[in-house]
Order: sequence, then structure tokens, then C-alpha cells
Amino acid sequence: MAIKLRKFSRNKILKFIAFTLAVLSITISILQINYIYNRNMELESVFVQEYSDSEAFRYGELISAYNKVIRQISWGTDEILPKPDFLYYVTDGEFVYKNASLDEIKKNDKYLYKFVDRTWEYGEHAYKDIDFYLHEDYTFYLTFPEDYMNEKQESWEQSRNEIYPLLITIVILGVLAILSIIYLIFVTGREAGDDEVHLTFYMDKIYSDLALIIMTIVLALWMVAESNILEMRYSNVSYISMNQSFFLISFAVITGIATIICGLILLSLVRKIKAGKLLKHSMIYTVFVKISNLIRSIFDNSRYESFPLTKVLNRRQVLFTVISGFLVMWAIVFLSQSDVILGFMLPVSVESILIYWYFYENKKTFDAINQGFNESLQEQMKSERMKVDLITNVSHDLKTPLTSIISYVDLLSKEELPESARDYVNILADKSDRLKKIVSDLFDLAKSTSGNLPLDMENLDLKKLVQQTLGDMEDEIERSDISIRTNLPEMPVYIYSDGNKLYRVFQNIIGNALKYSLAGTRVFIDMTIENYSVIVTIKNTSSYEMNFTAEEVLQRFNRGDKSRTTEGSGLGLSIAESYTWACGGHFAIEVDGDQFKVRLGFQMSGQV
Repeated sequence: MAIKLRKFSRNKILKFIAFTLAVLSITISILQINYIYNRNMELESVFVQEYSDSEAFRYGELISAYNKVIRQISWGTDEILPKPDFLYYVTDGEFVYKNASLDEIKKNDKYLYKFVDRTWEYGEHAYKDIDFYLHEDYTFYLTFPEDYMNEKQESWEQSRNEIYPLLITIVILGVLAILSIIYLIFVTGREAGDDEVHLTFYMDKIYSDLALIIMTIVLALWMVAESNILEMRYSNVSYISMNQSFFLISFAVITGIATIICGLILLSLVRKIKAGKLLKHSMIYTVFVKISNLIRSIFDNSRYESFPLTKVLNRRQVLFTVISGFLVMWAIVFLSQSDVILGFMLPVSVESILIYWYFYENKKTFDAINQGFNESLQEQMKSERMKVDLITNVSHDLKTPLTSIISYVDLLSKEELPESARDYVNILADKSDRLKKIVSDLFDLAKSTSGNLPLDMENLDLKKLVQQTLGDMEDEIERSDISIRTNLPEMPVYIYSDGNKLYRVFQNIIGNALKYSLAGTRVFIDMTIENYSVIVTIKNTSSYEMNFTAEEVLQRFNRGDKSRTTEGSGLGLSIAESYTWACGGHFAIEVDGDQFKVRLGFQMSGQV
């Protein structure tokens, strides 16, 4: 039951409904408050039953009437025309100021304010908590007609009847908004499946302090708009004009948008608090951490534990920077003192000694690093030579027994043998020939890598060499179901190189393309001339996914398709690359999707 309740309470639709309810409740409540204010509806009427006991009557009418009477006396006018909503009679024994007779005033004595013989007297329904200041010699009568006060009381009760439902609605909407916000605060970031806090992709990516700034700006703009709405109220007008209605509706839309923005930001901050990331995901904290890490990295030598000389350099650099900074500050401070020579020259002298020490010690460290680098390079070259010598020696030592094996297998193939034994002999012959080719490739690769490859350099026609290679491989091309398309210049293209070695290069590359191209596709061989250089490009479409780089495919004993069953040593392209460079050319491989491209470049030795 508890699990079902948790799933229900964390349902996304329920969260959306609660958020929408909170936004609508806040928006409608503020709209009704502005409506009450702009209609000049008396909120006091809800709490005070009698109009004559209200603050609205006291300040709005009673004190106003008293001030008008006193002003008329000071002006020396004995009558106010037209007749106002109050009656008065004032005399100082010599002059009389009135707008009604004493008999008329005494007929309306329920709201009478009387000052006679230096004493205040009040009518039955008069506001008794007020004491006007008057000269002792004055006789003062002030009252409000009963008909007028009855009309005011009716208007007061009508205002109460109008405003009471609005206040009830505001209270209900306020309670709904508070309950919805509390619910959203509890469930935001939680999902039905677990109790982990899940941050959203969009809102929670905003820095916490930046989100607070945005919320503050939105609230400030909303308050400016609210102040403009409040200034639109017309005094003593109890209806809403068309202009006011338009602005009230517009402000309601603004309130809704502001509530949505502030609500989303508030929930984002709550989620960050739950996840413990409120401060960590702030712009100020991020900048502080980066500066702290930068300072720490300057003084931290732990990353150089495996490099003692680099560690010494870093430590010396930090020490030099700190002391130099201190000396600069010292010089700046003492420049303002009277003793400029002692205050300025001393840090300059110390800085000069520090610079000499810094560069002298760094030179010794750099010499030690260079010495270590040279020793490492020599050791690496020695290791490479040993590997080449090992391959050469092993290849040479394998040739003699392998020749014997091939000879005896050839003799066995000429004997009269059972059918099953002849199959075995054929397999032995095939495998021994393959082994002979691998050993030969190893031997050739070792010689080309070591720089001991014998070359017969001459001027040769590269176009004719490509055509000769294709002619010699015609049978192999026909068996492969692969078409060859050539784009060669019409005239000879002469280069200075070793024809036999380049023949092997083209044989390996074209043979590789025939083996691993997609059936029914074409291999393109293009020869172009650019600035007295000839470029030969051989490209084909692979029959397998080429999930390797150009550098990986040139590694020795490496083949692009790890799962293929075609026999091969993986040395063909490596030998082609070594021979090309040895013959004075350039060799490059490009892998573009399923297209495999080999690019060869040579310097021309004559005009086309």
C-alpha cells in the first residue's frame, strides 16, 4: 500500500497538476486583490459592522468635515454653498458660522458632535474616540443627516457583501497554492521507482547563483508592473474602466509567467539542496575551485613523483615566483618612503642574484634531462637494431630447413601414394610455400627497415611499370570478380627509382585490394602529375567494416579484418611502405568509411 501511494504521489501528471494549480491560484489571487484595490472596495467593511464606527468614516468624512468648518471660520465665511453632507453651527459669541439652523441640527442629533461650555458631548451613534481642538470661547455643533448616514450604511453593507466572497476565494486559493508548493517541494526530484534525487537536464544545468539572480530580476520587474497597476486606481470611483480592465488582464498574464519562472527556479534549487549540490553548482564556487586548483597545482609536486628532474624544476620555479613577487611588493612599498636608495636598490640586487641562481640551476637540470634523453634514445635505437638483427637472423636460419622441407615434399608428391596421403602432401606443400613467403617477407622487411636494402636505382617509366604489374596479375584479377579501372597519362612518366622494388610495391597493394574488396566492385588506379611530382592513388571498397585507423593497418602482422579467414602474414602493406620510402617516394593510407585508399608520391626525373 505504501509503495502504491508513493508511486501515485510521485506521478509526473500529478506533479504537473499541482504546479499548474499553484500558478493559477497565485495568479487569480493577485488579480482579485488588484481588482479590490482598483474598485476602491472597503476591506474594513468585512470587520466593522457600522459605518459610523469605521476608520473610513473617521478619516474620510468626520475629520474632513471638521477641517472644512475650521477653514471656513478662518476665511470669515459664514455659510458653505452648496450645502455639504454635514451640518454645522459655530459661534464665538460675536460671529456665527453655519450651513444649518440649530433646530435642524438638533433634529439630527444621533451623529452630533457638540462643544459647549468647554465640554464635548456626543450623539447616540457618534464616533466617541475623537477630541477636536477648539478655542474655549467657541460653541461648536457638527452632525451628519440620518438619511445620508443610512445611505452610507447601505453602501457599507453592500461593499461587505461584494468583498466577502472575494476574500473567501483569495483565502482558499492561497491555501491551495501553499499546499501545492509544499507537495512539490517534497516530491520534486523524486521518482516512483527509487528514492534517489534526479536532476533535470535543462533547469538544473543553470548555476545556482545565476538562477537566483534571474529570479530576483523577474520579481523586481513584476513589482514594477504591480506598482504601475496600483497607481491606476481612481479615487472615489467604484467601477473598473476599460483601460483598467485591459491592464489588469495583462498584469495577470505577466504574473502567471513570473510565477512559472520563479516556481521552476525554486524547485530547481530545492532539488539541488536535496542532492547536496546547491553551493557546488554555483558560479562563484566553480570559479573559486578553479582558482584554488590552479594555485594548488602550482605548489603541488605529487604529479611529478615519477620524474625527479621535472619535480626539481617545478619546485625551483615556484620558489622563484614567490620570492620575486615578494621583492616586487617590497620595492613598490619602499618607493613611497624617503630612503628610496635603500628601499628600492636592495630588492633589485636580491632579484638579480635570484635570477642568476635560477638560470644557473636550471641549466644544470636541463643538461641532466638532455643526457637522460640521449641515453634513452641510444637505448631505444640499440633495441631496434637488436630486433632487426633477430628477425634477419631468424629468417636466414629458417631458410635452410624450410628449403629441405619443400624439397622433400616435392619428392613425396612424385611418389605413388594413396589418395588420402596425397591430400596430406598437397596440404604440406601449400603450407610450406606460405611459410616460405612469410620468411621471405620478414627477411625483406628487416633489410629495408635496417637501411641495408640493396637498390638498383635507374630512370624508369612509372606508367609502364603499373601496366606491366597489371598484366602479370591478369589471371589473379580474373579469378577475383573485381574490375580494375585505370586513369593513366597518355605519355611516359619517368622517375628515378628501383623498378624491381616498386614492382613489389604495386603487386602487394593491388593484391591486397583484390583480396579484400567487396565482390562485384571496382578498384581504381589513378596517376596524376602535380608540380613535377607524380601521384599514384589506388582505392577500393572494402568487403568488411574498417574499424581501424591508417596507423593501425600499417603495424606489422596486423590485418584490418580480424575475423576474416583469408591467408596472409599482415606484412604486405608494411613492406610496400618500407620499399616506397627506400626508393625515394612517399607512402600514405586514408580510410574513409568503407573506402580504402593508398597514395604514393614520387619526384619526376624528366618531362612528360
